[in-house]
Amino acid sequence: MFEGLTVGVAVVVPLVTAFIGYSTNWAAVKMIFHPLEFVGVGPIGWQGVLPRKQDTFADDVAVNTGKVMSARDLAERLHPDEMEEALSARLDAELPVVAAEVAELIAPGVWAELAPEARNAVVAQLRAEASRVAREVFEDLQGISDEILDLHSLVVGLLTGDNVGRLVRLFQRLGRRELRFIVYYGGVFGLLVGVVQVLLFGLLGRWWTMPIVGVLVGLATNWLAIQMIFRPREPRRFGPVRYQGMFPKRQAEIAHEFGATSAEEIFTPANLFRLVTEGEAGTRIARVVLERVSHRLDEHRPTLALIAGREVDDRLVEQVKALLVLHVSQRVPDLRSDLEDVVREKLGVAHLVESRMASMSKIEFERLLRGVFEQDEWILITIGGVLGGLVGLLQGAIVLALA
Repeated sequence: MFEGLTVGVAVVVPLVTAFIGYSTNWAAVKMIFHPLEFVGVGPIGWQGVLPRKQDTFADDVAVNTGKVMSARDLAERLHPDEMEEALSARLDAELPVVAAEVAELIAPGVWAELAPEARNAVVAQLRAEASRVAREVFEDLQGISDEILDLHSLVVGLLTGDNVGRLVRLFQRLGRRELRFIVYYGGVFGLLVGVVQVLLFGLLGRWWTMPIVGVLVGLATNWLAIQMIFRPREPRRFGPVRYQGMFPKRQAEIAHEFGATSAEEIFTPANLFRLVTEGEAGTRIARVVLERVSHRLDEHRPTLALIAGREVDDRLVEQVKALLVLHVSQRVPDLRSDLEDVVREKLGVAHLVESRMASMSKIEFERLLRGVFEQDEWILITIGGVLGGLVGLLQGAIVLALA
């Protein structure tokens, strides 16, 4: 018994086995996220689990986000009066210009002939009407926020395709401690198993026990590490040890991270403005604005007729509407700039997402990260076993050389 066991074998084998556990888990973690694009020849090659199934993972993120935040939640945080106040400086600067352009359209030369007091009175009336229209438009948009703010599509679009790197960063940020644990745990557990290998070799004197145990180490470390991340969901006592899965234990911390990422990279004012000013949503909003402007112009036809000194027909009113809509559309970039800071402050996306995610059930919360491992968990575990077996063969060669 232990006749073939030397000091060299007793020292080197556990160290190499620790290396097996560490390296296989390190490789498995890297292969979750990298490479972003498929690397290989024909069908033989590899693409990171996350990038390869980016649509599925991005959809999961969007669904989970939808559980804690809706378009209506965001819209209700923006009070029409506060939005109008944020635009007040822009309105004060633009209305004299708009008034002059409208007056020139309906009665060329009249505006220049008006006394400064008269022009100021007209601008003041326009200012009051513009403020009222702005509040009404915001109220209208709040009512249809779920229709024009497709947050699900926004999330998926920002996490897939050319933006898949953002998806990778999101999961790396949320699960960084768990992923680090998988790697270091592999080394520690591998060291312990290496001791068992030494004992088996001392008892049996067979080098081929090394690759066998190497395979078992690779399989077991990856499988057990993944289980320890998510289970148990609630604290449980195992003899003298009280343990809770790392991910559910860090729910409050991860909720904070997810909230911060949501505010910094996904639901930013710039992204939200782009969502509501482009495509079908942009057309819908333009229609709302036009309807409100049209209603006000129809109410004030007598005022327009007074300025023009003649009856204002439908054709002229349509020209005025077109002029106003054109002016507003040209100022959209400036309006975004004026509103970004107040929108960011009022939305409070980070706090909203964090508070609601922190109160999710453990089962719902687990879905945030579990999918990364569930999708191809068997592949990651198998890779651990294969790499463990290969390094075990190297161990066997070392043992034969040192024995």
